[in-house]
Parts: sequence; C-alpha cells; structure tokens
Amino acid sequence: MTQIKMLIESLFDAKVNTRRKVMVLGIVLYIISPIDLIPDFIPMVGYADDVILPILLIIAEKLLSGDKNSEPVRVRKEAEKVN
Repeated sequence: MTQIKMLIESLFDAKVNTRRKVMVLGIVLYIISPIDLIPDFIPMVGYADDVILPILLIIAEKLLSGDKNSEPVRVRKEAEKVN
C-alpha cells in the first residue's frame, strides 16, 4: 500500500518528468481498476494479468527512480508518514 501511495504522490511532484507521470498514472489506474485485461473466466490465461500487477509496481518504481530530477526516497518517506 505504501508503494501505491508513493506512486500517487509522485504524480503531484513537480520534479518528476511529465512523460513518466503519464506512465505511472496508467499503471496506477490499471492496478486499481476492477476491469481485467484478460477475463478471469478463461482457464489459466485469465489469471495472467493478475500476475502482472507486482511487475507493474516494480516498473513504475524503476521509472521514478530512473528520473534524475526526482527524489523517490523522499517521496517514499512522505508516503510512509501518511500511513
């Protein structure tokens, strides 16, 4: 939950690149969306998009940490304070 808070707070950080904000916004929206990319009623394949969620969190965090101007550690600490 702290990671999602960090991602949402980074969307409002002026130091984060706009392109990265859009990518992170897409990832956050997909994570909280009740609509699956592949419906779960399809055997075995339906749960594949559920496996993708932790991978998307890692990608979003890497996007933010790859930004030279952003401060992901500061944003993470602020997210933990909110918790």
